[in-house]
Amino acid sequence: MAAPTRAPRDVKLLLDEMHAPRIAQRLTEEGWDVVAIAADPGLRGLSDADLLVYATRADRCVVTENIADFSILASLWAGDGRNHAGIVFTNPNRFNRASLAYPTNLVRALQDLLEESTAPGTSWIGWL
Repeated sequence: MAAPTRAPRDVKLLLDEMHAPRIAQRLTEEGWDVVAIAADPGLRGLSDADLLVYATRADRCVVTENIADFSILASLWAGDGRNHAGIVFTNPNRFNRASLAYPTNLVRALQDLLEESTAPGTSWIGWL
């Protein structure tokens, strides 16, 4: 593996299971701190609630297309006064895993997000 071309940044990502591990690999090679759940046997199969707890403890923003479950979790956490490190929702139509454009199109979108972002604070929600 080549050495990172950039220094690691403030925002760290946790890619939900539906996203290809090669996305994390490509972004990591560019100096970003990205972990793919699908590449980590210790994380695969965890509930969404447990993933949000893990991501929060690791100060990682969750990247997921699971809007239904994670939006409910974010609301519950807000109601309880709990903070998380962020959630970025991806659109399955824009980042269709069956298309030839995937995963390159998601890598580019995450690069843009990471380039323009430093840790924006707690409990932020982003959309791609």
